This record gives sequence, structure tokens and C-alpha cells, in this order.
Amino acid sequence: MTTWFLSPTESPAEGGAASGSEFSGFMDVSAVELPDDAEYYLCGPLPFLKSVRSALVASGVPAKDIQYEVFGPDLWLADFQ
Repeated sequence: MTTWFLSPTESPAEGGAASGSEFSGFMDVSAVELPDDAEYYLCGPLPFLKSVRSALVASGVPAKDIQYEVFGPDLWLADFQ
């Protein structure tokens, strides 16, 4: 498993994830090996999804292998108030 933390609050020794690779800062898919037979599942706000999906496609990942779910503030509800 590979994990990115924008601002990590604890290290694996302090109770964080103990397996896989950990990175700090914005997600950079060029920093990891992208297996040919992998499927990618993204979840997050729309700007994040656009950025990571574009980077994956630019790295040769077929769009059909990238699934995503948008979450974030409910802008439709904000218009109501």
C-alpha cells in the first residue's frame, strides 16, 4: 500500500501505518511504480480527482482502469441557503 500525507501527524513508529510506502506532500504518481495490470480507485474532491486521473492517464494507465468517487462540500446545498 502507498499512502500520501499532505501534513503527516504521526510516523509509523507512533502508531501510523506500518506497511507499504509513505510520502509527504501532494500525490505524485511518477514517484511510484504503476503495475500494468492494476486498477485504480480514487476518492476525494474534484480538483484532486482531475489532477491524479490526468497524471495516471499521462503515465499510460488506460482510463477504463481508473474508477473514482467525488466527495467534498455539498455545493448544491450551499446554493439553497
